Amino acid sequence: MASKPEKRVASSVFITLAPPRRDVAVAEEVRQAVCEARRGRPWEAPAPMKTPEAGLEGRPSPWTPPGRAAATVPAAPMQLSNGDICAFCHKTVSPRELAVEAMKRQYHAQCFTCRTCRRQLAGQSFYQKDGRPLCEPCYQDTLERCGKCGEVVRDHIIRALGQAFHPSCFTCVTCARCIGDESFALGSQNEVYCLDDFYRKFAPVCSICENPIIPRDGKDAFKIECMGRSFHENCYRCEDCRILLSVEPTDQGCYPLNNRLFCKPCHVKRSAAGCC
Repeated sequence: MASKPEKRVASSVFITLAPPRRDVAVAEEVRQAVCEARRGRPWEAPAPMKTPEAGLEGRPSPWTPPGRAAATVPAAPMQLSNGDICAFCHKTVSPRELAVEAMKRQYHAQCFTCRTCRRQLAGQSFYQKDGRPLCEPCYQDTLERCGKCGEVVRDHIIRALGQAFHPSCFTCVTCARCIGDESFALGSQNEVYCLDDFYRKFAPVCSICENPIIPRDGKDAFKIECMGRSFHENCYRCEDCRILLSVEPTDQGCYPLNNRLFCKPCHVKRSAAGCC
């Protein structure tokens, strides 16, 4: 007796791989966070300063030159006049009068005074500033005060951030090292940092090589952000084939898988292998 034909049920399972999703990467320039300070003397007019780019860097304000050099002058002796005109009152100095020779001019003794407080300067040392005689107290009042300690800057001066500083007062907020006329950087509250401490505190760290992303050799660097992480340009590569990934929205961009960086072909291979 013929047996009944056996019924077989055939089934097919189709596995469809979803197209890989490309993540968005953003390239951001990491500029040099550098400001410049200038050494000088208290009586020297500040030179114009280059304004840094926006960010955590300083924004120096313009300086108003305080005037020409001031110099201390030996005591102005009194002597009989040679009949010249007084440089102050513009009247003749009689040959019988005592006169003062100072700053290559002649004055009545009573006319040669501090131009601020009118103190008599005949026979005394004085300061000359902008062609004007000043006594020492009035001259000291014309000097700039340190932006940190508030004391008069009498000798060497550091000009930065629109202010004057003693060299010993212009220091890094972290290591307290005197910065002098080296380059420096500013924090969000205008705190002064040496560059090493600034980058150590604020620079983003590459999630691949774990080194800070900072300018090198005077050139700006680029930070690439993807999946909430930061990368050097040269570290932003497919983890399988090591090809550099593009930040542009193309097939050469990043197609992450399990929080790892892959190019599109390697993403497809990894996805297919995981589904088999």
